[in-house]
Amino acid sequence: MIKNFGLGLFFLAVLIQSVDVRAEYRAYQYLVKTNDPYAVATNAKAQYIVSTLNPQMYKSYHGGSFITVDLLRTWICPGYTGRGQKICDHPYDTEDGDL
Repeated sequence: MIKNFGLGLFFLAVLIQSVDVRAEYRAYQYLVKTNDPYAVATNAKAQYIVSTLNPQMYKSYHGGSFITVDLLRTWICPGYTGRGQKICDHPYDTEDGDL
């Protein structure tokens, strides 16, 4: 019994080491507008924002009922956003603006 357990544990370790692990995350682009009546007096403008927070999380974290969050587009980025790394660009964006 112990011999079979050791053999199974060996094969499990080999399987884990041979698995190719790739991280990815989703990026979202929003148009964020204010609903604050006092912001109208200060000419607050809408902003284009790229974030890794989904629409509900973004709205609740950044202002709740005081902002409107319109989802413009979303895409998958390889890697991770740890250590303050920049969120990847949309795959259809090019430097000269052509598709």
